[in-house]
Amino acid sequence: MSKSRRQRPRPRQPGHAGAGPPPTSPVRPAGPRSNVAPRSRGGPSAPALILGLGAILIVAAAIAAVALTPAAQPPASAAASGASVPAGTSAPSGASSPAANATLPPFEATANDPAVGRPIPEVDGKSFDGTPVSIKADGRSKLIVFLAHWCPHCQREVPVVQSWLDAKGMPAGVDLVSVVTAIDPNRPNYPPDAWLAREHWQVPVIVDADGQIASSYGLTAFPYWVAVNANGSVAERLTGELTPEQLDALVALVASP
Repeated sequence: MSKSRRQRPRPRQPGHAGAGPPPTSPVRPAGPRSNVAPRSRGGPSAPALILGLGAILIVAAAIAAVALTPAAQPPASAAASGASVPAGTSAPSGASSPAANATLPPFEATANDPAVGRPIPEVDGKSFDGTPVSIKADGRSKLIVFLAHWCPHCQREVPVVQSWLDAKGMPAGVDLVSVVTAIDPNRPNYPPDAWLAREHWQVPVIVDADGQIASSYGLTAFPYWVAVNANGSVAERLTGELTPEQLDALVALVASP
């Protein structure tokens, strides 16, 4: 009987016990974890999406603001010595503007004025105390002056005109009518009736509470003058302070021969 040969045990590999899996490479310790999310391939990152959404919201808000903003009114074409017309004027309590039956183009210049020869808007209005005052094509020539209580040129013009009237008076067949408009309790020299009383203003006054009369006559600056022929057509329009000599010339333009 032969002796069995005893097998020499193989030496074990370091770190490898039995028939388990082969040794793996040592794992390096992980560094500090980043808080930034990995960027996904094929699409924008989250920060880019947030920035894009913010830009869209800003643009949308700007468009909405523009849509909700009231349209600005065109600037007034004021003469060298005139005051431009403000927006947002208010009316005195109890006053109402009459309707006008025609409209003249906005005044730009006396020379080549397209309103010359056109019929004036006829007006049935009231003064501060409710007295009826009208502007009609009634066969009488007229001078119409538009005034604003806050306008410094009007404040200087009123005493000049009243002194001119005291010295000469209006010629036969020519009327002088004043229209008080652009009334604003938040502006100087309010109320206008008290102002004109202090100046001993003797000219009939129509209160244009909502600016409708001024608009129908094409007012763009103060003081605003409209000279009217006896047939009810516009003879001349001009803005600014007039001297007594200019008032004489304006009367002569419309006075019946």
